[in-house]
Amino acid sequence: MRKYECVMVLHPGVSEADTEAILDRFRATVAKHEGEVTQHDHWGRRELAYPIEKQTNGDYHLLQFTANNTFVIEADRDLRLDEHVLRHLIVQDEEWAERNRAHQAKIGLDKKAEEARDGR
Repeated sequence: MRKYECVMVLHPGVSEADTEAILDRFRATVAKHEGEVTQHDHWGRRELAYPIEKQTNGDYHLLQFTANNTFVIEADRDLRLDEHVLRHLIVQDEEWAERNRAHQAKIGLDKKAEEARDGR
């Protein structure tokens, strides 16, 4: 199971019902791949750095979630095909992975210290 982040920029004219439908579809895809959305931040409408599809504003959403690695291909395809999504980016949360590796290394060191103490 890996931890990911997804930033979506939705068309500014999308209704609330359509926005919820897009987010629910995303959550369903995450659940289908044995994961769960742990956090959803709605950043609101912001000005884009450059026009996308003749739009100068976008509705930003940040989703943090866990899923297995087959998730990214399917979610990327679904978001690319949705006309309400101007841009999206899915990245693995490397900081979390690094903290997890450090924790696992510490546990490994603790086990070695216990084994040395026990005389194994």
